[in-house]
Amino acid sequence: MSWHAVDALDDAVDATRRFLFPFSPVRWAKLALLVLLMGGGGGASANATVSLASDAGVTPPGGVDSNPAFGVGPGSGGIVEGAVPSDAVTGALTEAVDPGVLAVAAGAVVLLIVAVSVASLSLRLVFYDALRTNRVRLWRPFLARLRQSLGLFLFTGVLSAAAAAPVALGALVAVAADAPTGWAPLDSLAAALGSLSVGPLVALGLAGAALVAVAALALRFTYEFVVPTMVVRETGVLGGWRRTWTTLRAEWAEVLVYLVAHVVVGLGLSVVEGVAFAFALALVAAVGGLALLLVAAALGGLGALLGTAAGAAAVVLVALAGVAVLLALVLPVRVITRSYRIAYEVSTLGGLDRDLALLHPDIGSGARGSSESHVSGSDGSESDGSESDGSESDFGDPGDR
Repeated sequence: MSWHAVDALDDAVDATRRFLFPFSPVRWAKLALLVLLMGGGGGASANATVSLASDAGVTPPGGVDSNPAFGVGPGSGGIVEGAVPSDAVTGALTEAVDPGVLAVAAGAVVLLIVAVSVASLSLRLVFYDALRTNRVRLWRPFLARLRQSLGLFLFTGVLSAAAAAPVALGALVAVAADAPTGWAPLDSLAAALGSLSVGPLVALGLAGAALVAVAALALRFTYEFVVPTMVVRETGVLGGWRRTWTTLRAEWAEVLVYLVAHVVVGLGLSVVEGVAFAFALALVAAVGGLALLLVAAALGGLGALLGTAAGAAAVVLVALAGVAVLLALVLPVRVITRSYRIAYEVSTLGGLDRDLALLHPDIGSGARGSSESHVSGSDGSESDGSESDGSESDFGDPGDR
């Protein structure tokens, strides 16, 4: 018996090769931009935490001289004459900040996050559009897919909240069980759960774990199967889910094989990306370090490199150049791995349901994930006007970019 998820491994290799080659600088530049900016199925976020402390009335450690002007002195044991109480400082800051301004700023930040997220999801749909048409266009597909991406953002936001809610609630209840938080609903819930026996607590834990697993699996299927269905059927996320659910329910055994195979594919691609990143980072670090050593020698030593304006400027320039070179070395590998991953997913989906096949015939020729909807007539001529090799169209009508 042949499994579509296994056959799609080879189909995705051929599809990736046809999609990316023959090499076109413009085509690869557009794909690199998409891979860098598109969201869904993965991503990275950075969090910065700044801790501020005001010790206006705290005695410094013994043996350390202090300036009385700051309100503290050796062995003073607290606030002395001239000190400003911390409560007064806090009150002054509170009065100086307008709550309305804070609300507007918070709303602006939320809107910015939503806009960036919707735009990144729209770029993901643009990538699927490129696989469907074998033409890498950016602006027109991006605008055309904004409505779909907004629905996708809301839907995945609900699923993400459902996946995170049991974990967050469990953590809050655990904290409230140790020490009351002062928030009556949470403290009451913690007290009620604390009075339960072991059996009901285990049942609640299993129910929460099941909810997390179902929501996480639904998120995976949304990004891997529903999104290409949205592009093929030109529908929203709910319509895509209704159409995909019919296939998932009918081919549940194939889906289980796909989930296992996808883990292997993901591990292999992660290893390839990790090795490429480590090699590129080592190369950039070696060249950048050598360049800084040459600059330090020209300025008179490492002290001059770190203590002069020219040295600081050289460090900044080398760092910026290093980041640019690192991206230039890593992004091509990322383009290949991301293209293969998505080609594998849509090839599997096309094998499960021919009506949901997305790959353009020139990309997935003979593959289960290819769509014949772009071909009409007995001679196989294309009805959408896209070129057979896909590279010439990248230099075509500027309005398609």
